Amino acid sequence: MGISRNGRQQEPGNRPQRRWVPSEVGLIVVDSSFSPIVFNSEAAVILNYPERPSVEQELMLQIPEEILASIRGREPADFAPVISNFRAGKRRYTCQAYVMMSRIESLPSPVMALLLQRNSSTIEAVYEVAAQYNLTGREREALEGISAGLTSKELAKQMNISPNTVKAYLRIIMVKMGVNSRAAIVARILEQSAATPGKLVSAEGRKTMGRGA
Repeated sequence: MGISRNGRQQEPGNRPQRRWVPSEVGLIVVDSSFSPIVFNSEAAVILNYPERPSVEQELMLQIPEEILASIRGREPADFAPVISNFRAGKRRYTCQAYVMMSRIESLPSPVMALLLQRNSSTIEAVYEVAAQYNLTGREREALEGISAGLTSKELAKQMNISPNTVKAYLRIIMVKMGVNSRAAIVARILEQSAATPGKLVSAEGRKTMGRGA
């Protein structure tokens, strides 16, 4: 027998049920034509914002063009995750795309999993990480860029420097943070977001990997 919060004994079969907590991460699996195969309710909420679809109605998903542009032309053998950013209304989100292989013959292979997450806490996390590892102002700018999913070329244009200088900044950041890849830098930022109370980053988000240079 268990003991309830009021001190009374409970029969094993009468334990109080846990409250369901809505997911903060949208998950979509798309086929080779980028058509959704399966998705969770949070993905529907994110992509239909500001509408809030109900479970009774037929849920429709429109994959944002920003995501499609980042994953088109991916080779099936390229398993490196891709990070892109998009907006839903005034909200900003990050999409992490992963190539998945299927053992089900009837399911087109490869398929891709899209993880959608609101990134309202990203900037705060970047500043925390920059302070923790004593990054300079320019190094912090580079950190902000890769946290937003920018390539080295895009970041170079944003910072008005050469791509080689961007790569030099990234090498310095890796040394200071004690990591050896761009993916690990992004993971540290998400871990910092998850460690800050009230932030919209779940445990799933901590496993993210970054986009290659």
